Amino acid sequence: MIWFEAFRQVVSVLTDAGPTGLLVGTGALAGVLLIAVLAAGVVLSRRATSVTPVITRRALRECAGRTGVPRHRDPDAAGRTRPRGPTGLLAAA
Repeated sequence: MIWFEAFRQVVSVLTDAGPTGLLVGTGALAGVLLIAVLAAGVVLSRRATSVTPVITRRALRECAGRTGVPRHRDPDAAGRTRPRGPTGLLAAA
């Protein structure tokens, strides 16, 4: 009901305004829309010009080193013992 009353108020103001008032209101609305379009253009142009940096393997390794992520080593490399799995003795118990 409140929206209906607000709509009726706007219609009554516009009908009492006359042609000069309507022209001024239209000009003000066009100015606000122009400012909004220009502001959106500035925001979008700044977003488009900011290029994301290229992430390389070296950069990922350095980042992992800083955060403390361990390097994964090959368990089959020369000089390493094979990881042990569960034995049959534990399964029988």
